[in-house]
Amino acid sequence: MKFRFIIPLLFAASASQAQTNLLDPVETLSQAQVRLAAVADKTADQQFTLGAVGFLRGIEHSLQFRWQHNMAIKDFDLPVLRLPVPPNPNAQPFAPELITVLFENLRADMAVSRAALDAVDGEVSVEIDLMTLWFDINMNGARDEGEGLMEFGINTMMSRRQASEMLAQASPALTVNFDTADVAWLNAYTHLLSGLSELVIAFDPAEAITKVLSSNQAMMDLRGNVSSPNILEVFVGGGAGGFGGWVDQFAMIYGALNQQPTAENTRAAHGHFLAMIEQNRVFWAAVAAETDNNLEWIPNATQTAALGFTLPEGAAESWQAILGDAEQMLKGELLVSYWRIAPAGGVNVQKLFENPPVVDIVDWVQGAGLLPYLERGPTLSSRNFRQFERMLSGDTLLFALLFN
Repeated sequence: MKFRFIIPLLFAASASQAQTNLLDPVETLSQAQVRLAAVADKTADQQFTLGAVGFLRGIEHSLQFRWQHNMAIKDFDLPVLRLPVPPNPNAQPFAPELITVLFENLRADMAVSRAALDAVDGEVSVEIDLMTLWFDINMNGARDEGEGLMEFGINTMMSRRQASEMLAQASPALTVNFDTADVAWLNAYTHLLSGLSELVIAFDPAEAITKVLSSNQAMMDLRGNVSSPNILEVFVGGGAGGFGGWVDQFAMIYGALNQQPTAENTRAAHGHFLAMIEQNRVFWAAVAAETDNNLEWIPNATQTAALGFTLPEGAAESWQAILGDAEQMLKGELLVSYWRIAPAGGVNVQKLFENPPVVDIVDWVQGAGLLPYLERGPTLSSRNFRQFERMLSGDTLLFALLFN
């Protein structure tokens, strides 16, 4: 059976009885986080739930922040930016620096979630009905249409017809038993989003966005077309699509990359990505040792997934081989092949994170900009990833998102 469900989290055996009702479907995530944080002498289950709510709260914060400023950004394949938000008729003004602020807030929320997860002491077994979780995107304290976590995730990643079918299959409940192994799984995801946030902060795009928007305004003034789209629509949603919209988005991204990044942030990102891989290893080792079969989040070969997918034989081992490749690349033990010196060597990615250069596309393609990072040595192979792709028969991206 192919993979049927995926939640947008950009996301075990237990000796104790599974706890239910740790989350109230009527509560907002903010209310749940405050309530759980106030509990003295938390059980392992309560501590894990606090970490999970903190993670979801980080996603919700980003959606609310974008809704407040009508930042319905399209076609930016970055965590939380690619998720849809409804229009806000009374939005606050947009400012270019808000993109960096959004990722600074996300980084802070992931740190809060990770601190809660790091404090888990003991075996975990928490049953959560994913259909009861929701994001209060418009900040009105009530669950509105489209704000359910599963509804939101499925509608984000699938066509309307597919989403309707998936939601029908999931209704009325979709309960997962999150257990001890899943603590490491979620911890790994906090590191992933923290690392990606650090990279956005390192390449602060505010100046590049300002340049594009102000130049667009000047050109619109020269054209004198009073019916033309608002200058913000190219970035924060609206009708300025087509070639012009694509050019403007490229200019924003390239302008952000074509500047000296902050090494403190790229080094922090590097540490998070390595920690993500380490937590993944902890997770898969714990999953492999499980002997129960209780509403599993990600199952081993003898278990059944609560979400209704079946892992092909060897998928876990294949994914860990990919993680091993990624770790060796991040540590500079495997180089990324570069056309001018292949097959003798390539780019040392660790050095890119440690002493980041300006990303000049022309210099990088020609080689001058990468010369300080080029070395002779063994290079990364795509063999393990190709094997993973063949094994999953078209569901590679969905499983990669689920596995983290």
